[in-house]
Amino acid sequence: MTGADAAERGRRPGEDDGAAAIGLIVDSTVLLTSGERARIGRALDGRLAVVPLSVIVDEVEHTDGELAPSDLCAAMDAGARVSTSMPTAHAFGEAYRDLHARGAEHIIVLTLSAALSGTHDSAEAAAREAPVPVTVIDTRSTSAAAGGAALVVADGAAEGRGAAALRAAAEDYLRDETFVTFCPATLAHLERGGRIGRAASLLGRALSIVPVLGLRDGLVDAIARVRTVRKAHSRMVADALSAAGRMGDAELAVLVSEGSLDDAGEAAGRVHAELEAAARDRGWGISAGVLSPVLTAHVGPGAVGIVVRGRS
Repeated sequence: MTGADAAERGRRPGEDDGAAAIGLIVDSTVLLTSGERARIGRALDGRLAVVPLSVIVDEVEHTDGELAPSDLCAAMDAGARVSTSMPTAHAFGEAYRDLHARGAEHIIVLTLSAALSGTHDSAEAAAREAPVPVTVIDTRSTSAAAGGAALVVADGAAEGRGAAALRAAAEDYLRDETFVTFCPATLAHLERGGRIGRAASLLGRALSIVPVLGLRDGLVDAIARVRTVRKAHSRMVADALSAAGRMGDAELAVLVSEGSLDDAGEAAGRVHAELEAAARDRGWGISAGVLSPVLTAHVGPGAVGIVVRGRS
């Protein structure tokens, strides 16, 4: 198809025709509200599946979401040994077969950053034996940012766009219309899980430096280092509002490790209140949510994050 032909038919060069019934799989770290799940279900005629990771607490394995966030935080505060486990290729294979049985002719998979987990590799391995074509997308992100990409895929599929076009739209959205920043109460959990270098962790503790972290190219990276948690949260709010301003029509989500914003304490509530005031003035969306327990296992209790994404 030539560029002129594509433009005439409303597609970019290289985008495929639609027609295939799309199924969507996300891993359990991808944050979707109940309303968003319902929206995706309607768009895809119910062809949505979640493949869970696992949280291991003192050698007892829990499927992600099975252990209440408050219980996980209490266990971590008490010194429990906590780790996580990615899904197997077999788990993805079962999900592929299930969606195929529900009518999917092409399956799109959104996984948390491949730089942080082997989940993407498991999905790719299973795709080689799937009964239908599978497109696996490394979101280079997670949580509500990846959730926004899921909405982009579902809405595009409902409009009849094919898999290549949906992949391009999701990747464009994740690159240009998402911003993630967070501040853990301590770097110890990230260090223990290998998500941040030991040198950075020791520096932060030795000098009483509080890091403002983000995701860059799928990796945890330091955005700023300040002296207090309050200053870290203020920097997060400022950066989030700047990102939202660049996007124009934005949604902001405050994410906590505990079971609710109220459970997370005064500091998290203050972050939400500051963002809520700005969102009200600009007509942006604002919400509060809870991190997947798998993510909490790495960032720890007391973490506060902000996700900014373009309204999809």
